[in-house]
Amino acid sequence: MGKFNALSIGQKIIVIAGPVLLIISFLPWYSVDLGPFGSVNRSGWQSPGALWSILAVLLGLAMSAVIVIQNVGTAGTIPDNLGGFTWPKIRLAASGAAGLFIVLKFLNSSDFLAFGFYVAIIAVAAMIVGAFLDFQAERSAPPAA
Repeated sequence: MGKFNALSIGQKIIVIAGPVLLIISFLPWYSVDLGPFGSVNRSGWQSPGALWSILAVLLGLAMSAVIVIQNVGTAGTIPDNLGGFTWPKIRLAASGAAGLFIVLKFLNSSDFLAFGFYVAIIAVAAMIVGAFLDFQAERSAPPAA
């Protein structure tokens, strides 16, 4: 718990939102009521546009995993940046991509949206906000000596 408290607010949001998005992905994202025949539900892992929601979930999990690994004490295995891009910049881009993927899933089929889809939008929005806060904290930090 002490290591979690040491994270920045943006990192805390990402660490929580990534696994929450995974859990939400199993809820109904689309639901069609067939009257006396029941209803048909589709999760984030199913069509329509399953690729987009799966990519968004995987990006959320990857962002959370990198933060956890960096702060558990095995940070020596993860470099401080990749290709000259710092992790806050990478997380900002990845969260933006996850948001784009959710928008593409919505544009693919916006009929019969269910509870899970709306909660997924909130989780992805939280990841974007967390990544932005993390990016802002990096920009306002004094340069390393």
